[in-house]
Amino acid sequence: MLKSIVHEIMGTPRREPDLPQSLEQFRDRKRVLIIFADAQDDRALIQDEWLRKAHMRLIEEDVEVFSIAGGGAFALFDDDWELDADDIRERLQGPPTGEFGLILIGRDGTVKLRSIEPMTAEDIFAAFEMLPKKTPW
Repeated sequence: MLKSIVHEIMGTPRREPDLPQSLEQFRDRKRVLIIFADAQDDRALIQDEWLRKAHMRLIEEDVEVFSIAGGGAFALFDDDWELDADDIRERLQGPPTGEFGLILIGRDGTVKLRSIEPMTAEDIFAAFEMLPKKTPW
């Protein structure tokens, strides 16, 4: 808590979270969209539906989508990945278990977007356009 107060007073920027080891395999290759879901929360179902409708565009944009729920990590479209759900939640500073959240990670391995509400695929793709063009992704 003292550190966060010092950061606020001094204006020191918060350190970006480290990329979880299990997501390193995507660095410089793909964007990763992490959905923190809970069976009791309709927001995860809404987000899932919106993303499934945009499946082809997600493939074109090189975006892998994963849900973190019940202590596991599940690919929305492709099940060939093994991810550490607890490490992802901790290192990316995801929401507490049971709460909805969305985090977009760029190809450079940094967090590009966070939301506590579902986002349409169009809004997510618009975030790509707003990012500086000099980024490698």
